[in-house]
Amino acid sequence: MWYTTVVRKMTKNYLTTFMKPNVTLYRQTWLVPLLLLLLAGCAAGSGGGVLPQKLAEAAIMATDTPAFTATPTPTVTPSPTSTATPTATATPTATSTSTPEPTPTPEPTATPEPLVSPLETPPPPTPTYPPPPEAVHVPILMYHYISELPPDADAYRRDLTVVPAHFEAQLQYLQAQGYQSVLLEDIYETLTTGKPLPEKPIVLTFDDGYKDAYTGALPLLQKYGFVGEFFLLATPAHYEAPQYLTWADVRAMADAGMSMQAHGRDHYDLTARSYEFLIYQILGAREAVEAHTERPVRFFCYPSGRYDNATIAVVESAGYWGAVTTAWGTELRLDNRFTWPRLRVKGNLSLDGFAKMLQNLAAE
Repeated sequence: MWYTTVVRKMTKNYLTTFMKPNVTLYRQTWLVPLLLLLLAGCAAGSGGGVLPQKLAEAAIMATDTPAFTATPTPTVTPSPTSTATPTATATPTATSTSTPEPTPTPEPTATPEPLVSPLETPPPPTPTYPPPPEAVHVPILMYHYISELPPDADAYRRDLTVVPAHFEAQLQYLQAQGYQSVLLEDIYETLTTGKPLPEKPIVLTFDDGYKDAYTGALPLLQKYGFVGEFFLLATPAHYEAPQYLTWADVRAMADAGMSMQAHGRDHYDLTARSYEFLIYQILGAREAVEAHTERPVRFFCYPSGRYDNATIAVVESAGYWGAVTTAWGTELRLDNRFTWPRLRVKGNLSLDGFAKMLQNLAAE
């Protein structure tokens, strides 16, 4: 029967084609009523036979079979661009690495020294200076005032004062006779290292630090090319006493090449004094002069030439290289460097007397 064949084909097609997962529900369900109508017609025409029953089962099975809804393909939605968050970089963990044992460095092979013939042997080194002498004989002249005498000058002042005209005449004589002024440190260096002195050395010293050292002595020393050694008192300079050098004068003289040394803070007798008093006068004077000149102070002059063993001990411990006295003489040694003698130039000494004094010393 033709309709039976049609129903089979339609049923088969429905089951095999329209039940695929890709077929949507509305494409499957519209055939169900058609199949029911056909089944009803088949049932009426066949009188309720086997075929209508099979078709009915097929229709029920087709109806009960769950319809597969095609899952729509998801549309890719662009995700917002994520900002890259910096990731902490892991700190590498120190891995214990076995330190290789140091390879022993081969000892250098000694290179044999070339043989030197006797003709090529270098001579022994020549010393810079000859051996130092045990003593030198250098006149150290001692001055005080270089100025005109005041109207009321007493005997003491007249004895200590050399007027500028006489002082200039003495410098002219020294220059004509070939004397060259040196400093006490030059003598010390000769006695310690052997450094030679000029043929006719002489030292010019000035005690007490009077004002005329700057106004009277300095210009004449510079005029004739001599250098002076000036022993200063710190207290008068500090208070700028009218008759004494100020610290500004002292600095100007030091800058001009003069040697500024220490004579004590005050002009006191230093014998039979306490240790504290000696430190104040001797070390205190050195510190004051060095502070204002910015140059080392190496030598001390005993006020009035007076000293004892305690005084010498403090002078030496305070770092001085030596000291001068008022004792007469010219022999200078290392073992008497804290009591070096000098030659006093008195105010009433004539130029002839000055010349004879130096000539007699040279003849000794």
